[in-house]
Amino acid sequence: MGDIYTVIMAGGSGTRFWPLSRRLRPKQLLPLGGDGSTALLTATARRVAELSPLGRVLVVTRADLADGTRAALPGLPPENLLLEPAGRNTAPCVAWATATVQRRDPTAVVVVLAADAFIEDERAFVAALRTAAEAAASGAIVTLGIRPTRPETG
Repeated sequence: MGDIYTVIMAGGSGTRFWPLSRRLRPKQLLPLGGDGSTALLTATARRVAELSPLGRVLVVTRADLADGTRAALPGLPPENLLLEPAGRNTAPCVAWATATVQRRDPTAVVVVLAADAFIEDERAFVAALRTAAEAAASGAIVTLGIRPTRPETG
């Protein structure tokens, strides 16, 4: 299996967690990472560090969130911050990031995560990612999710 790269989607419009979040400080930049002081984006990158150190983490975000993103991830290499001039949702974000990874490392396995998730059992989550990456290395496309308990559009 090739190296595991993690793509973190961090566009965020800042509307779902209003009034705390705003356009230039969306949920992923808020200190909701479990300890009350860590941004969700920071927690996401730390969570996958044993699979993908920051050198193999790409963050896709809006250009106007670059400073906040750099502040949340000061060790992120500049070339790993992919700045969209305008948000275009999930598919273009994932396509751009995976094409970037493919150019750098054609044998890589790519994990795509949202920047604003809170994961309580991080060990189980990382174990699930590791299992998924092994399956992906054999050619599978793997999706992880949670079993819903009710209908939800958000």
